[in-house]
Amino acid sequence: MAKTEVLVIGGGPAGYVAARRLGQLGIETVLVEKEFLGGTCLNRGCIPTKALYAATLPLGKRETYAKMGVELEVRVDLPRLRGFLSEVVGKLREGIARILSASKVEVIFGQARIVGAGEVEVEREGRSERFQAKHIVLATGSAPLVLPFLPFDGERVWSSDHALLLPKIPEKLVVVGGGVVGLELATVFRRLGSQVTVVEMMEGLLPGLPLSRRAEALLRQALAKQGIEVRLKTAAAGLTPNGLLVRQGQKGEELPAETILVAVGRRPNTQGLGLENLGVRLEKGFVSTDENFQAGPGIFAIGDVRGGAMLAHKASHEGLLLAEYLSAEIRGAVSPKNSAPKAIPWTVFTQPEVAMVGLPVDSPGLRVGRFPLGALGRAWAEGEPEGFVSLAADESGKIVGGEIVGPHASELIAEAALAVELGLSLEDVARVIHAHPTFPEAIWEAALSALGRPLHIV
Repeated sequence: MAKTEVLVIGGGPAGYVAARRLGQLGIETVLVEKEFLGGTCLNRGCIPTKALYAATLPLGKRETYAKMGVELEVRVDLPRLRGFLSEVVGKLREGIARILSASKVEVIFGQARIVGAGEVEVEREGRSERFQAKHIVLATGSAPLVLPFLPFDGERVWSSDHALLLPKIPEKLVVVGGGVVGLELATVFRRLGSQVTVVEMMEGLLPGLPLSRRAEALLRQALAKQGIEVRLKTAAAGLTPNGLLVRQGQKGEELPAETILVAVGRRPNTQGLGLENLGVRLEKGFVSTDENFQAGPGIFAIGDVRGGAMLAHKASHEGLLLAEYLSAEIRGAVSPKNSAPKAIPWTVFTQPEVAMVGLPVDSPGLRVGRFPLGALGRAWAEGEPEGFVSLAADESGKIVGGEIVGPHASELIAEAALAVELGLSLEDVARVIHAHPTFPEAIWEAALSALGRPLHIV
């Protein structure tokens, strides 16, 4: 039986980052991955979605360019588009393999199952191999949630996994779920030419996110302008011969659809791991841990499998924290105290982009500075003056939240996240010279607005 100090199950953003850092710290580490390095994020999530978003951006900006005097004739070559997505994913997989090898992490492709305390069985290539590990890390991620009345078949009913394979461009697409995944895929398929309807059972889009009513309304307005129909307070009820049955209260209706994309959340991957052999406690399917990610003696969990915000960057952060903690434990040093981050940014790649961090900016008792992109020179220069930046501060002036709707929101939110995490004040941001003409100037202007001395708005 092979022995190792740490065995990580799962090679996604949580698992491979933990393994990489452990290797850097000189800790003997084995990583077991059942399919591809990079997990859902790289292979069937964040990366292919953003590559598809970027590839279709010219389709979404044709009207903007036309107003500038540039007429675009754009044709979609679906096989080449698939090839582009595959190339991007492949390059990044190779990169992960290289950094793990450089850190002397042993990578094994196979199905892992915990068979006893500190003992893991790996099935690969028709044979079984056992490992003894002093520390086992669960980083098995999550999978699309299945609605029992809309099971995935890859033909009429898609998960996000199916959608990113781009088997076709449906003439009529109904997206069940107005969350991040649903809206991002609705955006790209609308650009590709599908008639798109989004069905969301809650009262607003992006439920569960710290989003202001102002931002949600602006996003809904923008989607409508693009031709994406949004049905709120509407629940999917089942398949019909020609589409999807939906209900709004007691009223039923059939929505015609060639394809139905179900994006109603994700479930943790805990089945088949052998957790029942260890007495690991699950809460709603997620692995329950303490503040040091410990689920039981010698068992740890990070990333989607332990719940909370199911975000790749949060998972990677947990991987880094756990690696430092385990390294200290193994070496007998004082273990670092893991404190929860104050700032976990959310980004939504719609058109316009939406991003937020910290407390909702419309929370009671906050001082809010808002700057409209319609007053920003760079936004007009790019032909996209719709949107805004908001910064929220407490009574002392410390920044506790940020929200951005508009071009490059996913990039701009990093400055707001830095301010929230480090406890910077509005004055701190206002003192920093922001290059002109750039979109980050809007963050500076929002800080000035909150301080009561706006420059470019009345």
